[in-house]
Amino acid sequence: MKYALLYDDDAAARRHSATLLKSLGYAVAEAATAQAALNATRALHFDVILTASAHADGERRALPGELSRLAPDTPTILLLDDDEPFPPLYAAFSATVTKPVTVRALRHALEFGLDGLGARPVPPAVRYERRAG
Repeated sequence: MKYALLYDDDAAARRHSATLLKSLGYAVAEAATAQAALNATRALHFDVILTASAHADGERRALPGELSRLAPDTPTILLLDDDEPFPPLYAAFSATVTKPVTVRALRHALEFGLDGLGARPVPPAVRYERRAG
């Protein structure tokens, strides 16, 4: 069985997305707040994390950075509203899906990802490059 964490502060959208994930064979843990999502990530292992926000409410820390720190091998998918622009932290996510979420879009992000190999963690940026010299 595959496990997914779903964080969305909109209850109706969260229920809709959870139903679609369950139809794709995922056991879904739902979180209504960023702190609940971080606590669940700290306590359990998930195969994929879906979040509707790039920032934790009331905090300066970016949510994808905290999620990648707690679960470095777990892909994170951003759920964007249709009229919402891409956040500056777009590169920190494995894939994006626009809301309202459809089964086709969700399946495409989970199974094929951005490069056709499925949703995978984003590799960390290289801080320093070491060259032979």
